[in-house]
Amino acid sequence: MKHCTISVIIPCYKAAATLRRAAASALRDAPADAELLLVEDGSPDDTGVLCDTLAAEDPRIRALHRPNGGAGAARNTGLDHARGDWVLFLDADDELLPGLWQTLEKIPVTDEELILFGLRRASAPDRDVVPPLPAGRYAGLAALGDALPALLFDTGLLAAPYPKLFRRDTLGTLRFDESLKINEDVLFNILFLQKTTAIYCLCGVYYKQNDLQAGSLSRSLRGDLLDAEAVTRPALEKLLAQNGLDPAPFAQTSRVRACLNQYGLLTGCRGTLSFARRRALFARILADADARAALGQRLRSDPNRLLALPYRLGLACRLPGFLAAYTLAKQRFL
Repeated sequence: MKHCTISVIIPCYKAAATLRRAAASALRDAPADAELLLVEDGSPDDTGVLCDTLAAEDPRIRALHRPNGGAGAARNTGLDHARGDWVLFLDADDELLPGLWQTLEKIPVTDEELILFGLRRASAPDRDVVPPLPAGRYAGLAALGDALPALLFDTGLLAAPYPKLFRRDTLGTLRFDESLKINEDVLFNILFLQKTTAIYCLCGVYYKQNDLQAGSLSRSLRGDLLDAEAVTRPALEKLLAQNGLDPAPFAQTSRVRACLNQYGLLTGCRGTLSFARRRALFARILADADARAALGQRLRSDPNRLLALPYRLGLACRLPGFLAAYTLAKQRFL
């Protein structure tokens, strides 16, 4: 990748405590022609001031300010201003790990549009997530072979906006859907992959995701996972068909995983969803035969057998109201 420039885009909202660390990690050993775009997204704290301060300290940094619109909108603003040959997204509470810039300098990228590498999660520091295939070039999605389901679902490496670089010319006018509150990054990646003819995979781990915050998806109750999956699934099916792959098993996995994740949030997180909303979500999950089978298997192996027994009963009898009532009662008294 000699003679290629890279734009790093960081959406910044309530990031005063972590942004300096993220920016420093992005510019550590970075070449002089790299650029770091800090997109302050109408943050109510000192984030905007910090963006301007950092930009004054390093000519490679530019501070951009916009009204609050969410991470997708902030990334879009960054894309509108990016000048690099490649684009890399970094969250303001995450970090780039050492060695990325040196590795990119050495790899023989030619016509690839996506460069994929591994990440480390703060919640599981001893289990690095790396592409499950040898390093090198892969001509199209079908060339990923048996690793494709893992890349899409198990590792999430093809779903998140990181850890990867996008060729900016291939991105063209593609932007994040600002109407989505979740899965906008999944849809963005799927639409980009529809334009992609080749991927280059690295085996190194160069991104650290600090996922221990209370606001992370796995720690907050929300009820829109099924709706978001219904939006992204048609795009996924189109992508797979376009690459000569059978979409059916991937669509099934996408649907079931959304049901399992929504079930996990409903039963494991406290929140303010109403009884009626919880009941409706449980009803949608129970209406999916594949999801019922997967949930049944999970509940049968649940180590908390007594707490799981009412859920098994509600699942077996398909009682969404019972599941909603039991979940609310358990969260209130346990």
